[in-house]
Amino acid sequence: MLSFDLKIKTHLLASLAWWLFLPTSILVATLNGSLSGVLCAQDNEPKGTSPTVQTDSENQIADWLPETTVLFGKIAPVEQWLEHPLRTSWIETESFKKLWRSPQALQVRSGITIAEIALGLKLDQLAKDLSDRGAYVAIDSQTQAVALMLHTRSEQWLDDYIDKALDYLRKDAKSKGDPDPIQSTEYRGVQAYKIQNGIFVKLGSWVLMTNQGDFAKAVVDHKLDNRKGLSQAPWYREASSKLQATGSMAEVWIDLARIRSQMKNNDLFRGQANDFGAELILGGVLSVLANAQVMHASMTMDEQGIALEVQSPSDPTWYGQARQHYVGPDAKGRAPNWPKVPGAIATLSTYRDLAQMWLRAGDLFNQDVNDQLAQADNTLTTIFAGKDFGSDILTAIEPELQIFAAERSFDQAALKPTIQLPSFGMVARLKDPAKLQRELKRTFQSFIGFLNVAGAQEGQPQLEQDTIQQNGASIYTSQFIVEEDRKYPDGLPIQFNFQPTLAFLDDRVVLCSSVDCAKSILGQNPLDAGSQTAQVQTRLEADGASIQKALQINSNPIIARNMVEKGTTRIEAKREFDMLMLLIGLVKRMDMSLEFQDQARLRLRFDANLDP
Repeated sequence: MLSFDLKIKTHLLASLAWWLFLPTSILVATLNGSLSGVLCAQDNEPKGTSPTVQTDSENQIADWLPETTVLFGKIAPVEQWLEHPLRTSWIETESFKKLWRSPQALQVRSGITIAEIALGLKLDQLAKDLSDRGAYVAIDSQTQAVALMLHTRSEQWLDDYIDKALDYLRKDAKSKGDPDPIQSTEYRGVQAYKIQNGIFVKLGSWVLMTNQGDFAKAVVDHKLDNRKGLSQAPWYREASSKLQATGSMAEVWIDLARIRSQMKNNDLFRGQANDFGAELILGGVLSVLANAQVMHASMTMDEQGIALEVQSPSDPTWYGQARQHYVGPDAKGRAPNWPKVPGAIATLSTYRDLAQMWLRAGDLFNQDVNDQLAQADNTLTTIFAGKDFGSDILTAIEPELQIFAAERSFDQAALKPTIQLPSFGMVARLKDPAKLQRELKRTFQSFIGFLNVAGAQEGQPQLEQDTIQQNGASIYTSQFIVEEDRKYPDGLPIQFNFQPTLAFLDDRVVLCSSVDCAKSILGQNPLDAGSQTAQVQTRLEADGASIQKALQINSNPIIARNMVEKGTTRIEAKREFDMLMLLIGLVKRMDMSLEFQDQARLRLRFDANLDP
């Protein structure tokens, strides 16, 4: 595919993204926008034919690519994306129709018209013809090349298309008084062209886009000399045989060992987190990146949504004793299978042995981080009346945790905060409830007292504490006091979103930002997990409609903040906000899961909002 004038190219690629809805077009846009080059590889197909998809295309490309290739992937023909039942259903929804009528979409639609007039081709048909028999991506470590290869409809079709595109480029440059944008060259008897930062050569019906001429030459050499390349690389043979996805629309194999060897100083591959938060979130993942030889990623689609999966081999020895806090003994740690919080916007259920993480900090972090943790440990030991925070407090909490954000309702008759935040908090189990409940209650109440003293010095509102006994549960809560003699013309300050609450029922402990949310959690049966039966190490669920509702409630302050930060007008800021809302409206729910036993596997699924 050829490079067009900047404006035409931008319109064309943006239009493709709208039509395809999927990373295929985004990848094309990224490559074309930064590389602007094409190289074709020769085949022996007769001109003027429209053959069916060849099953050996993947093997051909794997032969042509050099062994130094560190990423190789295949993408289904555009026609399969465009005609998939999910896309067909999606574009008929009211959410998509509103998006398609938005000002940003109108710009894209005008770009489609411009591109189609310039090429004399319908854009969707052009995309189908360019990837008629598949598309492939590659990254080479030796030349730092990024490439996109397209198996087009036929050699005759490609001849006609390139002639038309070259003619357009030259006429456009001439009309502007610019020099010829196309530089001609030749390699091994093959006529080649250079356009902007890339090169292209037309041979047969294959098209390869790349940013490096040496990589382009290597592909031609492998093809013309009938040499084997990537297909003989040990990493690729292992990855392609052991890591595959059935029925995927796109999949990628990665030589993680070579990438790691060339990026030794990158934090992702050192196996050590830079701070406590990074370890808490990415600990086990960092062990995988520091040890796995290969990795595989895939995308699949069904009539309800899109699923992404990243997987690699996994070995319990990679995590050692230090990372048992993340994956559990023998990498068998499991997220709690508890019911979701009522009105949940997002719920994270995970396995994290916080005590082990705290006590093994010396093995996990550098000296600077350990010094900071030592200071924090001294402070926390004081707060907990001399009890050691790691060995006495954290060890009393089971490693299965649930963290959540939930919808929050405010009394319509009362003053409300200007910015209305959802409720959020954590649910856990205590190993020895009778022993720890009193200690946690005392610490919580002391902390509220400390906040009042500190807040009073700065003129901040005070927290009033209360204790509630309900159906066997002990609830210790507090809320900010609204001063009767004070005016709140712009609504209550943001602090009034918070009602710090600590609650106990049997062995369960709830730490929450609102008392009503804590009550609703304790009113649930912890054994009633519904249909959540997947045994994974981490599971994250989010509801699109709830996220949209939470943002809409706060639309005015969000728009105002956008105006201040970006210096935009209210109309521009509101347009950006409306676009965000429309995009969120396309997604019904999102699910993510993570596991480490047998294989390290990350799954991410987006269910489409197909309501009419």
